[in-house]
Amino acid sequence: MTFHEPDPLTRQRQADCLNQVKRERDPQKVSAGLAELKKAALDEENLMPPLIQAVKAYATLGEMVQVLKEIYGTYRAPTGI
Repeated sequence: MTFHEPDPLTRQRQADCLNQVKRERDPQKVSAGLAELKKAALDEENLMPPLIQAVKAYATLGEMVQVLKEIYGTYRAPTGI
């Protein structure tokens, strides 16, 4: 198996695409979608409908994960010690 160096411009192209999406999306729809996600998590409801709403509003994976981390925290596996 040969290791190939990634295209050095890949990271920049991805960042440019992400920034373009963030510029062109409706920030009110993103905020509403993330608020619904937070509410569903707090109320222990099904998260799939608000996740879909947030995705359709072009919320990023990082934004959705951050909302869920606020509610659930970050999982830490037991060490067994």
